[in-house]
Amino acid sequence: MGDDERFDGVLLNIAQQAGNIDAVMDNFFGFLQRKTDFFTAAHDEAAAEKIVLQYFRKYWKAGQKKRAEQQEKNRAADEERKAKAEEKRKKDEEEYRQRQEASAQSAKIEEVTDEEAAKIKAEKDLLSKAETAIEEGEKEEKEDDKTPPPLGNGGTTDKYTWTQTLSALEVYVHVRPGIKAKQVVCDIGTDSLKVGIKGEPSLILDGKMESKVKPDDCMWTLIDNKVVQITLEKLDGMKWWSCVMKGDPTIDTKKIVPDNSKLSDLDGETRMTVEKMMYDQRQKALGKPSSDQEKQHELLDKFKKAHPEMDFSNAKINYGGGGNGNFNFGQ
Repeated sequence: MGDDERFDGVLLNIAQQAGNIDAVMDNFFGFLQRKTDFFTAAHDEAAAEKIVLQYFRKYWKAGQKKRAEQQEKNRAADEERKAKAEEKRKKDEEEYRQRQEASAQSAKIEEVTDEEAAKIKAEKDLLSKAETAIEEGEKEEKEDDKTPPPLGNGGTTDKYTWTQTLSALEVYVHVRPGIKAKQVVCDIGTDSLKVGIKGEPSLILDGKMESKVKPDDCMWTLIDNKVVQITLEKLDGMKWWSCVMKGDPTIDTKKIVPDNSKLSDLDGETRMTVEKMMYDQRQKALGKPSSDQEKQHELLDKFKKAHPEMDFSNAKINYGGGGNGNFNFGQ
């Protein structure tokens, strides 16, 4: 019976109109009391409670089983990704070793002209300067910015506190103690948010959010009659927000360190995308090439080795992508 999807549309509509899980449960049991003999026909409280717990436990166990299966699937995908990455690393190391041996052997049997020797020295000097500049940039960045990452990947304003994951935000708005849920005004739009109390002259929050959300998947609830908790599902699940409401204090998203346990909950493909995004973000902050630009450089390097008759010494290479796309790889 529980797998029957005929009523999903009706139940989803009820959940959306109710706005939060407390209201859904309150309306459901109110319906049983008004329109059925669920409470009046029961011999005692324990009998009614037994029926409720029977189905709660049934679907709780099913939900936990599904969660465990998904986590195991993600773990297996993660292990497979790691194994492939390790295999690629060993392969790359072996190819690099073979190139080094071939280069050393070639150096033993070939003589170079004074002009070629000067060119080789100039290339080495240029590469050394680039490496030094990168190291100094990393050192300066670490020395200049010693502030810790934002707590909960969010922040605090004079009106609310918020946290976030890649896919969602939790916003906690403090209201006057003793407020009832029916007094709360919470209007969540695609890119706007209004929060307040009925009868009060002004709203607590009223404006545009930093980015868009999925209103149908957003919910709010009243905690202890003094805190409105709002769950916002991001439309773009691959983006960190620097603030909730435009114009409010922002956080430095480059300092965000995602919880490893949260990353492990993602499927293998999504996790690889997130890790690539984080890597590219760090590279951009250091003025270094992104992962895509590094691959483009490797392809160019292979092409140059396959065509030694071509002169690339004066070539200006634009790899595109993030930043200005121009990076000196030592050519």
